[in-house]
Amino acid sequence: MKKLSSYTNFFIFIIAFLLLGILQSYTHISTSLLAILPHGESKEIIKNFNETQNAKTLLLSVKGFDEDALQRINQYEKELSEILGITQKEMQGNAHLTKHQEKYKLYTGKLDSEKLFNIDAKEELKAIYMQMKTSFVPVQIDKLDPFSLMQKDNRKNIKLKNGHLTLGEYGYLSVFSLQSKSLEEHKKLYKKIDSIVGKKKNVKVFSPLFYYVENSETIRADVNRIIYMSMAILLVMYLFLLRNISLLLNTISTLVTSSIIALIVLTQVYNEVSIFVLVFGISISSIAIDYMFHHYMHGYYTQVRSYNKEVLFGFLTTTTAFFILSFTSFLLIQQIALFSIISLSISYVHFAFIYPHIGFRLHVSSDEKRWQNLRFIKPKVLVLFSLLTILFTSFWIEFDFNLKNLDVDNTKLKQTEAFFYKHMGEQKNVNFMLKANSIDALITHAKEIVQNTPTAKVSLSLLVNSISFDKNKITLLKLQEIKQSLENEANKLGFKKEYFAKAYKPMTRLPKYTMTQIQHYGMDILKIGEYYITYGMVDKSDYQDILKYSYVEDLSLKERFEVSMQSAITVLFVLGVLSSLVIVGLIYFFTKKAIFYALTFLLFPVAVFTIYALFVTINILHLFMIFIILAIGIDYAIYLSRENDSQTIRAIHYSLISTFAGFGVLIFSNLNALHSMGIVATMGILSLIVLLLFLKGENDVS
Repeated sequence: MKKLSSYTNFFIFIIAFLLLGILQSYTHISTSLLAILPHGESKEIIKNFNETQNAKTLLLSVKGFDEDALQRINQYEKELSEILGITQKEMQGNAHLTKHQEKYKLYTGKLDSEKLFNIDAKEELKAIYMQMKTSFVPVQIDKLDPFSLMQKDNRKNIKLKNGHLTLGEYGYLSVFSLQSKSLEEHKKLYKKIDSIVGKKKNVKVFSPLFYYVENSETIRADVNRIIYMSMAILLVMYLFLLRNISLLLNTISTLVTSSIIALIVLTQVYNEVSIFVLVFGISISSIAIDYMFHHYMHGYYTQVRSYNKEVLFGFLTTTTAFFILSFTSFLLIQQIALFSIISLSISYVHFAFIYPHIGFRLHVSSDEKRWQNLRFIKPKVLVLFSLLTILFTSFWIEFDFNLKNLDVDNTKLKQTEAFFYKHMGEQKNVNFMLKANSIDALITHAKEIVQNTPTAKVSLSLLVNSISFDKNKITLLKLQEIKQSLENEANKLGFKKEYFAKAYKPMTRLPKYTMTQIQHYGMDILKIGEYYITYGMVDKSDYQDILKYSYVEDLSLKERFEVSMQSAITVLFVLGVLSSLVIVGLIYFFTKKAIFYALTFLLFPVAVFTIYALFVTINILHLFMIFIILAIGIDYAIYLSRENDSQTIRAIHYSLISTFAGFGVLIFSNLNALHSMGIVATMGILSLIVLLLFLKGENDVS
């Protein structure tokens, strides 16, 4: 029976691993910034905007206008068009939309009012007839508007050279549409595009979808590097410190099992789980290992004894802090908190109740007494210093509410994007959103924006709405007289019967648009809740004016989520204070007279953090991580205030090294989100080391 119990850990690990494969929980891990955003309308809007036609446009340019450049771009067009999911955009635009515009031309265009009320239909038609009769080339006549009463479109003409689009003075240009929908599909198209034009000389290629692919790969590579670094340090440390292969293998099995079970539960609650949660999950094992060290160092694995009260108190304190922090509105912290509670609970059960029955030999080393002479700082003095520091520095702390700053800064791709805008002769436009409770109202808003703001572009403005239909219908009554004269004179001059039958003929019914029909025109429209939504773009100089309209909303991550980020940081701060108060209560309950000694582990790391905060802007992950450090520090305070012997100190030293291996390595991350947590963790660990070395204990025992 004893032999069978020795493999309990591995049986549980195998079951958890098989369950992970069956449920495929790992497929829910996301590298997208959207995965950390709170659920709601704003997230849905941003997510759908990333799926619009503009977001799926691919631009390709070959430098120069010689024969070689033309042959190269034609070859690239051929190869790319053969790829499933890539379609070259035609220069004439959407055929369905063009047909619709022709049909409702009199309602969507502008009539020349002066010419309309002064035209002599008889003389105009005679002039057309004489031109057709005397011209050596066919005369093109607009059968809908033969008298050219419609004002011409003032939009810039497309620049062509040798029958091909051009990118300013740089070279030839091709425009493609990408049909990929998921990140995996984006990646497949990205690899195929890269295999054709990637790293080719004098070739530029860009698509907004490249951000998702490249940022995803950057995040994944950075995360893998950090995970491997952390695991390598932990593995070497455990081999050196434990010197017990059986305990090492069991410990690794427990930590992996706890992370797997936490991930499985998390993916059942959330459809998407940020990859940052997984990194944090690896790091959280450094807290869990603390439970093992204290049981192991105090001989709980050499013989079955009653449970270790200090470890239980530490576990309850940490999980209570995570439980309180889980009520934040910031999704990433919710996920991390839930993951931590589950992972730590699984680990604690293993280390506290399973390991004593397995049994492990204790490696004994000589006591370390030499550091005790350095402990000269009195707890009350350090508590006072910490409180004054926190109070003084708090007035100058600034917060960063821009979520985008947590994402990858893809400088190279930004430069390529700017290159295309520059050579197209366009400024960087800003996207915005329009919303209305009906499709007709949405078209009305689009027309109003375009009419009042020349730099604004909203594709829906090209369609007919009830206002333009009714307004032009009144004007078109005047055309009835012209139409009658046109038909009478056409018969006299010998035009074919019904030749001008459709000229100036008003439609009798307003078109009833559906979302499917509008999307068929190549326009973006969706419905979220009660509102219909479309997107537009405008020059930066007019952006603030656009936002004054009640039906226009911002699409910037910074602007759209700044209020919610402010709220999230406020809520997190309140929850952090609440958890700190609960922790103080628990400290007093656990430590009694050693309350000031224990409080230094709460206040001193915060004081160090606030000094750091004077030199940088603080984001929500900085704030979250300081509360994690507090939870770790309070565990140590409980251990030391109740039993300050050499074995306890050794266990804490090992735990600190483990914590740095788990959290401290995040400081080497290139991602601001992970780096923020890593730098706070490093400062927290250093401050705890200072306390261990120099803080005078209430009941030091050699």
